Amino acid sequence: MSLITLKNVKKEYGKNQVLFENLSLEIEKGEFVGLVGKSGAGKTTLLNIIGLITDISEGTIIIDSHQNLSMNSKNAMILRRYTIGYLFQNYGLIEDESVLWNLKLALEYKKIKREEKLKLINKYLKQFKLSDMLNKKVYQLSGGEQQRIAIIKLILQGSQIILADEPTSGLDKENELIVMKLLKELNEKGITIIMVTHNMNLCDCFSRVINVENFR
Repeated sequence: MSLITLKNVKKEYGKNQVLFENLSLEIEKGEFVGLVGKSGAGKTTLLNIIGLITDISEGTIIIDSHQNLSMNSKNAMILRRYTIGYLFQNYGLIEDESVLWNLKLALEYKKIKREEKLKLINKYLKQFKLSDMLNKKVYQLSGGEQQRIAIIKLILQGSQIILADEPTSGLDKENELIVMKLLKELNEKGITIIMVTHNMNLCDCFSRVINVENFR
């Protein structure tokens, strides 16, 4: 069975605006999928449907063998907490708190000692060349640094599916390459990544490219 399956999905806003109809899609474990298409085609909406943060009007969603998922179902909440990680354009961090505070939040549900949590955090900060950022407030970091912290947060959470919505948007070329390299390395370790992008130059990074306009 595929890791993610959408069957005959319909998404409509009101009675007259249908975004998707009879959309069927399968994504295998370990894929790095790029979602492309013109503005307004529904890339982010599709990502949010897969991430169980937007409900569908009709159809079936199956993720990691959990069937009949809806946004507010118990299994959806479990998947969002333990399996699915989100990487947003705005980084998804609390800007007025420290890097340490944000990363400790990712370990909130892990049954490990405080000392072990700090050791894990320092391990990844060192690996990502961000060791001196531990006690800085998030707002003091550059966009590229914040996005790397957001990726560390997903690693600490143990996310096996990463949904990335334009994660390189607004970054300079150097930080864009750093972020894509980190995502590629995570994918090579078996993590499934689905990424929305308008940058066609990034398509070589993906194992599969899906044009969302084909689902309209």
